[in-house]
Amino acid sequence: MKPKVLLLHNIMWSHYKATVFSALHELIKADFDLFVLQMALTEKQRKNLGELDLAYHQYPYKILFNSSMEEVSRFRKASAILRELIYHEYDIIIIPGYAYVMCWIALLYSILKRKFIIISFDSTEMDNPHPWYKEVLKKWFILLCDAAYTYGTKSKEYLIKLGMPPDVIFTRCQATHNEKIEELFKEFRSNRNQLVQDLGVCRFNFIYVGRLSKEKNIETLLLAFNKVIKEHPLADHWGVIIVGSGPDKEQLQRIADDNNIPNVYFVGGHSWTEVIKYYAISDVLVLPSLSEPWGLVVNEAMICRQPVLVSDRCGAAHDLVNNGENGFTFNPLDVEDLSNKLAYFLDNPKELERMGSNAMKIISGYTPRLAAEQMLNGLKKVIDNDYFKINCHESYNNAIRLNKRGR
Repeated sequence: MKPKVLLLHNIMWSHYKATVFSALHELIKADFDLFVLQMALTEKQRKNLGELDLAYHQYPYKILFNSSMEEVSRFRKASAILRELIYHEYDIIIIPGYAYVMCWIALLYSILKRKFIIISFDSTEMDNPHPWYKEVLKKWFILLCDAAYTYGTKSKEYLIKLGMPPDVIFTRCQATHNEKIEELFKEFRSNRNQLVQDLGVCRFNFIYVGRLSKEKNIETLLLAFNKVIKEHPLADHWGVIIVGSGPDKEQLQRIADDNNIPNVYFVGGHSWTEVIKYYAISDVLVLPSLSEPWGLVVNEAMICRQPVLVSDRCGAAHDLVNNGENGFTFNPLDVEDLSNKLAYFLDNPKELERMGSNAMKIISGYTPRLAAEQMLNGLKKVIDNDYFKINCHESYNNAIRLNKRGR
């Protein structure tokens, strides 16, 4: 009998997760039975970013609530996930972090039923620091899990610091729909001159893609660009395209207006396929976040052959950015540092093509297929684990279970 894997996830909307889960289903079915529980369709902040496309979800799943996460009470979510856990037979459960009520219920129920628990963990120590008591709760949660999936150097380092043994941390790459993005990019790029004219933007552009909120630190980008505009003789040919929506939109527009910063284009939120159009009329991605576990837009921009300027607070900065090769990292609290990096591309326009080509080479290995293979390899290691053989297939009591963990 094949081990049964139950994978919990928060929202169905995530097209990039859909590509990984679909690839995993194809790879895994010879050795495991996989079933995915999706808590809700989307989140409120993503409602204006395009409709859910079920075509990307080629794996067995169930959606618990046909609404956004915020529209369902904690009690209803807790009740629903508990019913599903009781209903489903599973040997291994993959839990999507620790931030949701469903994660704690799944953890405690799976401990009670002696199931093997893998946490999917993407946080870094620099990402959105919490008060000490929340860090303690997080550490307890991690210690009660048996293994972890993570992506990124900094995320793995943080897991180890929280107490997860390195030999049960399974690293998987962060990936998106590379082939579709590249296809759309080539289509839009071939029509770049017409798009630039139709959209009324500059010939060359820096681009930010994401939520317009405080932790994204877009103000620093605007101030750094303003400094370049005022000091560089070629700056008139460059603009900044801001793709996204969020609570800080009006404030950011005021900053641009009050400082008389020219060539700043707020284009609003768009579906992920429409966003590729804006990559096609841009030249360098800038991600200035103060808090960002990874930063999937870095993957997207690199697929679109763009150099990237990435805050050193972002997880992707430490795995995807090779300084001077495909872009640069920078201190997000230092306007001068970012302005110098922006000016580099004005001074060295030939670097756009070289760094963009290098970016594509680097990101070509970060595919949904590879992410799925890495997840499968982790599962294979799990079923060869003595703890799994003893505790997940025989009725050892909880004391023995804890003793096997060495905790």
